[in-house]
Amino acid sequence: MVKVFRKDMLVTAFIIAFFIFLLGFYVGKLFDVSRLSSGDGMILDIQLDTDSFVTEKEFFDVFTVQDCPLLDNRMQKLGENLGEIGRTITKYDARSVSDAELYNKLKRKYFLLELRAYTLRKEMLDSCNGEDSNVILFFYNTKDNQESLNQGYALDSLVSDLNNTIVFSVDSDFEEPALSSLKAYYNITVAPTLVLNYQEKVEGYISEREILELLGETV
Repeated sequence: MVKVFRKDMLVTAFIIAFFIFLLGFYVGKLFDVSRLSSGDGMILDIQLDTDSFVTEKEFFDVFTVQDCPLLDNRMQKLGENLGEIGRTITKYDARSVSDAELYNKLKRKYFLLELRAYTLRKEMLDSCNGEDSNVILFFYNTKDNQESLNQGYALDSLVSDLNNTIVFSVDSDFEEPALSSLKAYYNITVAPTLVLNYQEKVEGYISEREILELLGETV
């Protein structure tokens, strides 16, 4: 009788543990969907902002209106928003998100938006003479790369000190044809790597002070 009772207790405990596991998995899945949906909504906002910027620039080009300060302010804000989304997305490490496919699609959308904004910024700087601003392209690695993390911290500090600088961050290991073309253009082989103002490439970690010197800036 005692043996039967103990067996029933074990079966009951197993069933309870199994349902707790299922409940935990379901709740985790809901949190993942909620977080990724939030990130997707933020990217949609950036897409609309980018489309608005492109439309405004096309209007200026067609009607030969040149308002570089306005475009510069719009692009600066766009860069800040992209940076905020990038920091949000990196928190959702693919290893802790149950739907890795959805997470990768979200990252792909984000990186393509960054590349588009990076290209638009170059076009704007070429057409607006005298614009005093900096653009930094940051290639990082997410896999056991402390240097990339440290470089990210240095760049965050730099952006907070300089209000005329935009940083575009790219996961150098992420598979996307457009990013592969970008990496090939700059011959990116290591991470971290910085490309300063579309020309000067710096491989490996450098401090905020060193970046400021290369940019010719003082704080």
